Amino acid sequence: MADRITLHSAPHAGPAGSDGLGQRPEKQAASGHLKSRVVKRSIVVAGHKTSVSLEDVFWNALRNIAHSRGVHLSQLVGNIDSERQHGNLSSAIRLFVFECSCNNSTSLRQLDGDGHDAVESQAPRRP
Repeated sequence: MADRITLHSAPHAGPAGSDGLGQRPEKQAASGHLKSRVVKRSIVVAGHKTSVSLEDVFWNALRNIAHSRGVHLSQLVGNIDSERQHGNLSSAIRLFVFECSCNNSTSLRQLDGDGHDAVESQAPRRP
């Protein structure tokens, strides 16, 4: 099944400051940090439609992780959903992306005992 994703919010469709898709790009705050809007997105996970509210930086990182693992985005989100202990799905996704980021920065290409990439082998898997 193909990933079906819908953006629920389009803050404006105006030309000024728009990225051409009716969304404002991330802006840099006076502190030098990026300010990112939270966008509600719909995705089909395990055959049912659900929505997640994520900042663009987390959404893009999640898509990159799914691509690098060769899985559909809906499969990766389904794995995250089935493995989460508590909290909402959006929070679980943020934590997953954060953990992947930390794992990649501390042990970029360590191999486990079976010769698999350690970061890849830590991915939540469905039985």
